[in-house]
Amino acid sequence: MGKNLSGIFQLGKIIKSREISILHAHHGRDYWPTIVAGSLAATKPKIVLSRHMAKSPGSWISKHYLLEFCDCLVAVSQFTKKVLTQGDYDPRCPIKERHQRDPLLGDHRKIKVVYGGIDTQRFYPKKATQLRNQLGIGDEHFLFGMIGSYDFPVGKGQVEFIEAANQVRKLLPKSRFLLIGRGNMQQLLEEKIKSYFLQNHFFLIPHNSEIENWINALDCLVHPAIATEAFGLVILEAFACGKPVIASFLDGIPEAFEACQFGRLIPPWSIQALSQAMVDIGNWPPLPEEKRWDYHKKIASSYAYNIMAKNMLKLYDTL
Repeated sequence: MGKNLSGIFQLGKIIKSREISILHAHHGRDYWPTIVAGSLAATKPKIVLSRHMAKSPGSWISKHYLLEFCDCLVAVSQFTKKVLTQGDYDPRCPIKERHQRDPLLGDHRKIKVVYGGIDTQRFYPKKATQLRNQLGIGDEHFLFGMIGSYDFPVGKGQVEFIEAANQVRKLLPKSRFLLIGRGNMQQLLEEKIKSYFLQNHFFLIPHNSEIENWINALDCLVHPAIATEAFGLVILEAFACGKPVIASFLDGIPEAFEACQFGRLIPPWSIQALSQAMVDIGNWPPLPEEKRWDYHKKIASSYAYNIMAKNMLKLYDTL
């Protein structure tokens, strides 16, 4: 509490000294300190909040009063807006956080959608032969890869990816599998890989600053999310590099997939559907370089950082 009060005091000084007219908070823990600091300021800046998760804030006070004390709440996808305005309920799902996602109370007209963006000057088609060579992967191999954190209880579908890989390698002997990320499920994932005798086919790489190069090293990005997903920026990053994507038909993921529709959307939790999609795409011919750049241009025209910034500025202007 002391730290929050100190932060609110410091923020108040910044608002006054710089004559701030708009305060924008992006993390749930920053919502109320931002609201309090803004309300105490003599200039009364407009309060904008962003919701980057496919669920409403967890606290009772936020669900009941957040919209009353902000001027705008930005949802990063239409699905996120749906959760905030209507809620989403899936009580039979094995994933507990999907059982009940209640809406916010208040003036839903304040909720606007501004899609997230990616750095298209970083994510673009290029050769990544050296990274493939480090893993002993040649041109004859087809490399499926998944990128994301893996914390209990379910991660982002990494276990399902390994189970699908066990089936795919029997039908595509030249297939290889890469998992990039970090989390407390690592030991479980390593044991799962060993149990299927996939050690010579499956590679675990820690999260690193070369993600754009690793995506270019892949032949296909796999994103089999099973929990909640507001949008899925990694899908846009793969498209920007000219890579096909296999992703779950879940929450806001179809909105990201719609950007290029290059690959396959599959039902979540279905190992069979995931395996079949991987086998199908693994038999696709290589994509011409020109076509890869066409996908990059498509992403750059709608989801680059500068596009997101322009859309946010338009929203600020309306306030």
